[in-house]
Amino acid sequence: MRILSDLNLHGDRATRLQPELGEWGPESVMPTRRKKLTRWLWLIAFVVIAALLILFGSWVYAQVMASGG
Repeated sequence: MRILSDLNLHGDRATRLQPELGEWGPESVMPTRRKKLTRWLWLIAFVVIAALLILFGSWVYAQVMASGG
C-alpha cells in the first residue's frame, strides 16, 4: 500500500499538456527525488515545531503554577 501519491509528471496526459522538455528533462520542474525530500522535510519541520510549542506551553504552565497563579 502506498502512503504518498504518485509524483509522475506526465501520467496519462497528452503530449501537448506536458511541460516543456529540455535537453536533459523537464525545464523549471523540480525532480521527483527532490519533491519526495521536500515532502519529508516539511513533515519533520512540522513535527519539530509542534513538539517545541507543546514543550514551551508546558514550561509556561509550570511557571504559572509555581508562582501561585
